[in-house]
Amino acid sequence: MDSFTPTLRPSFEDPFVGVSDGAVSFDSDAQTYIDFIEGDGVSLSGSQKSAINSFYVTGKSNGWYSKLKRVYLPIWEAASPNSRCLVSSTSGTFQGSFNYDPGYSYSTAASNANRFNTGYKLLDGLTIEDGCLMALAYDDTPPTNSGINAVNKTIIGSGAWTVDSVRINTGNSSTKLKAVWLGVDELTLPTSSSHGVLLSNRKDGATSLSRRDGSVFHDDSTTGALTGTYNNNFPITGFGSASSRYLYATQATTSKAGALGISEGLDSAERSSYTLAIKNLWETCSGLTL
Repeated sequence: MDSFTPTLRPSFEDPFVGVSDGAVSFDSDAQTYIDFIEGDGVSLSGSQKSAINSFYVTGKSNGWYSKLKRVYLPIWEAASPNSRCLVSSTSGTFQGSFNYDPGYSYSTAASNANRFNTGYKLLDGLTIEDGCLMALAYDDTPPTNSGINAVNKTIIGSGAWTVDSVRINTGNSSTKLKAVWLGVDELTLPTSSSHGVLLSNRKDGATSLSRRDGSVFHDDSTTGALTGTYNNNFPITGFGSASSRYLYATQATTSKAGALGISEGLDSAERSSYTLAIKNLWETCSGLTL
């Protein structure tokens, strides 16, 4: 444990005070997640607990926390805490062979056998016109712009053919970042980097692609009617895309992921706030920087 000792504010100043962790009162949902991963064997510092609490308080204050369906922080060096969802008290499943390093996880080979199965299907609680996928893709090799580390790779998504897919991925012939959403795709950010907190988002008839790195937030959208179909027999997966109408998996990757998530569609202000909150949470808890 470190010597971090946050100042305790009176409860009437903080509408998100929940239960007590030692001398500090945390949001109750933050405390639930802390209890889960400590039960999984993670030893959290005071600064890590404070960062976790800040994520929940920020999300509730800015209105996007209630829209989150699944959020994972696979930074804890073991499968069990890495698979814990921050918002649903459920766990996903690492399938196949993975490395669990401080700050991120990645599959040992780009193989259809290696996936993180969230167990969540898009239409379980969302619609094809109102959804968002999130991933923090990390590249520690200069020039650190290839968070998704090769062409035709998916960091999170579902669907075997582009028109029938929801994904964050790279293209067939380049590593340019893409937000793929059932036939209306966005890939026009000013840089081709896929390093950072990434969103593929559908809301109000537009597909948006967002990327936040160490200092800059980029966000662009395109409108249009969806032309693809979505097969809800297959879950959203990390480190590749789940199968769609054909019975195989697709776009496996060894890219390093520090966060994965599924939510309702977010507006531009929510996208900015959410990606910043994920960045701050990951950087404080991992000790790494984007």
